[in-house]
Amino acid sequence: MDTLPNFDDMAKMAKEDPEQFEQLRQQLIEDAINQAHDSMQPRLKAQQSHIDLIISRGKNPLHTTMLLRNELQRQLVRFAETLQHPYNQENAEITPISSHPKQSENTEKNSF
Repeated sequence: MDTLPNFDDMAKMAKEDPEQFEQLRQQLIEDAINQAHDSMQPRLKAQQSHIDLIISRGKNPLHTTMLLRNELQRQLVRFAETLQHPYNQENAEITPISSHPKQSENTEKNSF
């Protein structure tokens, strides 16, 4: 889409023809994602799917706005924490399968 309808026209469309408004919204989102670098598109699609899930939980426009605001705030906090403490990540202990006690027992039983 080259140009958006003006705000008043979009507000009227949202009120009088919500299906058409939703179609326009989805098309604009799809266009924006398709303009992104190929390597970013899967992440953007996943993020949009998450946003759509949050929107679907909204009981009314104000509730939906509050849900989206809360999610944005949550993500901004996580982003800020990552920027301030980039190396404070939990590390998992990796145990090789061959050293697992049950694996060792099974190997001994199955030896030829």
